[in-house]
Amino acid sequence: MSAGKLNGKTVFILGAGAPGGIASAIAALFRDEGATIALGSPDIASAEAVAADCKAVGIVKVDILDEQSIHDGVQKAAGLLGGSIDVAINAAGVNRNAPLAEETYDALLFQAKIHFIGTALFIKEAAEAMPNGGSIITMSSVTAELTTPRLAAYAGSKAAADKVVKVAAVEYGDRGIRVNSLAPGLTSTPMTAAYFADEKVVNAFQREIPIGRLSTVEDVAAGALWLASDDCIATGDCIRVSGGAHLRRLPVARDFV
Repeated sequence: MSAGKLNGKTVFILGAGAPGGIASAIAALFRDEGATIALGSPDIASAEAVAADCKAVGIVKVDILDEQSIHDGVQKAAGLLGGSIDVAINAAGVNRNAPLAEETYDALLFQAKIHFIGTALFIKEAAEAMPNGGSIITMSSVTAELTTPRLAAYAGSKAAADKVVKVAAVEYGDRGIRVNSLAPGLTSTPMTAAYFADEKVVNAFQREIPIGRLSTVEDVAAGALWLASDDCIATGDCIRVSGGAHLRRLPVARDFV
């Protein structure tokens, strides 16, 4: 039986468009823990299955690339949730990689807009919808800490967002708002399906995990539950959910044999 750690809490989750993803796992767990949930997605139709599963009060359209859309989406979500938000989670992201020699200004800016600028604006808008304090959670990555080829844009923008989390934690702390990020290792989701289609890739990543298995969406959801709950006092932290992947290294192409 649920402990009801989020009874009475209003929760807005951005990026919950795909069943099987991190955001949908968070939504399902938060539903079981008593939260009232609103979802945000650039495509409302794609989020309907997740919304039905977590019994969301509604879905609002949010484009993480558009400042006005973020503002309007958070405000609409707060309205659906009774006027304010207790927990706001940004799980929007893309999985694109390329060697730096092939990157362009526009390609770099695209990922920066999603993972860095979008995260900063989401934190700003979410905080404005938390008059009674709350918890803001964003998604980082083990790649923001470890280094591997082809991830300059992705890992660089995730690392920048982690610094924004720290600054925001300082700025909003006196308002009772905690700001943290979660850093999963390689996790099976619709976004990472190409990695999991190759057993050699999965095995190479798994060999670098001290506990011997990759993180799951349920693992990440459990981390989000702690950050969202009143049991947590953490702020300005990046909580690793990777089975100790940060203690070793990320595999490279020569390991996929």
